[in-house]
Amino acid sequence: MKFNYKLLLVLPILFLLVGCPKDDPAGEEIRPFSDVYAEDIAEIEQFMDTHKMNVDANYNVTFEEITSTNPGTPISDRTDLEFKIINQNDIAYKLYYIKLREGVGERPTRLDSVYTSYKGHKTNLTSFDSAPNPVWFELEDLIQGWREIMPEFKIGTYVANGDGTFTFNDFGAGVMFIPSGLAYFNASAGTVEAYTPIIFNFKLMNLRYKDHDADKILSKDEYGPNYPSSYLDSDGDGVKDYLDIDDDNDGVLTKVELATTSATLITGVNSSHYVYSTIPVCPGSTNGKPIHLNPACQND
Repeated sequence: MKFNYKLLLVLPILFLLVGCPKDDPAGEEIRPFSDVYAEDIAEIEQFMDTHKMNVDANYNVTFEEITSTNPGTPISDRTDLEFKIINQNDIAYKLYYIKLREGVGERPTRLDSVYTSYKGHKTNLTSFDSAPNPVWFELEDLIQGWREIMPEFKIGTYVANGDGTFTFNDFGAGVMFIPSGLAYFNASAGTVEAYTPIIFNFKLMNLRYKDHDADKILSKDEYGPNYPSSYLDSDGDGVKDYLDIDDDNDGVLTKVELATTSATLITGVNSSHYVYSTIPVCPGSTNGKPIHLNPACQND
């Protein structure tokens, strides 16, 4: 590994500070997001216009500049090049990515843990970070570009080799091109300077669904479809459902209410959880809410 992979974990903490203070850590005024984004997207698109991508049989990726003696198809002409629009900081960020292979298993959400190998590049083709062997990350701790792109992919399958190692097959694999406003922005990180767009190629091997409030409902079923721009707060108490141990604010813990229902309980590697679709509504309910979201169900 060329650089400590915890780089991805540390920088979001710094990124949370962006826009709050007037000056950056060096005492210089933080540049406007819009100005930086205009430069970033131009740099990313120029890179894609002037470079080709080589992918081997195991979805390892290298980049090369296209020249008269080294021709090839520009990344910008690839039919698998896609983008998402991320609205943040009053900017519609264009987040490009390439889906080399989607994967065959389940998808992570922004709140889950992923088991991934990756390599990070700058547009000058230097690598600043890599994990050739998979490592576990919690997506909510990573830079936003990762949180936005990883749910577009699925995990694969794996078999135990009998010696403590595993062989992964049919995993998701791709590339993401991240403007600095969705990465480190004004923070320097190792050899990544402030206001630098970055590129990652990655493989999504496995995932762990999280249950942040330990109520036996997976966080992916509680955070809502548009997190973090919106989220579920069923009782309106200001605590997100995936962090709320009493989702209907009736004084009875959600996990206690669910223990008396006919919901299907699955025991997994990390913890037991209820299949959300099997959680019943209480008898006579008119709003159709599951039992743990309806105070009227407290004694049922």
